[in-house]
Amino acid sequence: MGKSTITGIVHLSRYREYTTTVIITTLLGFLATGLRFDAGYIPQMFAVLLANLLAVAFSFMINDVEDAPDDARDRSKAVRNPVSAKYISANVSYIASGLVAFLSVIIFYFVGQIPFFLGTSTVILGFLYSWKLIRLKNIPVFDLISHGLMLAGLQLLCAYYALVPFTGFHTAWLLPFLFVTAISIRGQFVNQIRDFECDKKAGLKNTSAIIGIKNADLLMKVFLGMGVLICVIAIITKFFPLWIIIMMLFFAFFLNIYGGRTKPDGKHRPEETILLQNSLLTASLITLGLWTFSRFF
Repeated sequence: MGKSTITGIVHLSRYREYTTTVIITTLLGFLATGLRFDAGYIPQMFAVLLANLLAVAFSFMINDVEDAPDDARDRSKAVRNPVSAKYISANVSYIASGLVAFLSVIIFYFVGQIPFFLGTSTVILGFLYSWKLIRLKNIPVFDLISHGLMLAGLQLLCAYYALVPFTGFHTAWLLPFLFVTAISIRGQFVNQIRDFECDKKAGLKNTSAIIGIKNADLLMKVFLGMGVLICVIAIITKFFPLWIIIMMLFFAFFLNIYGGRTKPDGKHRPEETILLQNSLLTASLITLGLWTFSRFF
């Protein structure tokens, strides 16, 4: 395998786009257990984190392979997609995607029965989301549900049940599950609004294409509001300790200022929104990492 092929596979994985969020959702799953951790938990925790990362990597990889013909119609997407940019062939991309999916499922198998079922469901959902014969991403409502589950909700459940035996319906994971799923659905609206014109040219009929940009923007804000409301409820019910929220906001403020956010002038600046989102993600990662670490003592 040549260096260019390896580089193409790495780009195909698009790991920069989801690594932070996968770690966050996985940590939330661990924390939802309410357990005090010790060294014996570490191998299981690392295994499920790796399996989650690989499952999401597969979803992104197979999406780019299946979308390559459509992405080739848009210059910015064609350059970003290594298949449509001819950095790597579709056949090699399918093989690499399959190996990543297989490795993820194998790791889930050794993590536990419930994580194996949930993790395999994540991989299958990631495939059906992009596969041209079904393409859940092109079916209104199903595009939102599948995105929310495969890129957030199921990862959290895999992490939770990797440490807690299944003894019937649990409620400890419910609030964080609803939170990450709502935020993920909001992210799907962001993607659909961003790609609206390109998707229209490709003939896609996702939720935003059916209801229009204005309604999609409204629903995007609704799901963001739902996420905030769930977060408030989680604070009231003491799932999130107050010190966690204060620390997260402190880190977010520091990172946003340190990142050089431009001064407000009354105009909408997309780069400011991206900077704020990245600051919140990084702050959440740091804070949840410290919270998880504190559970070992």
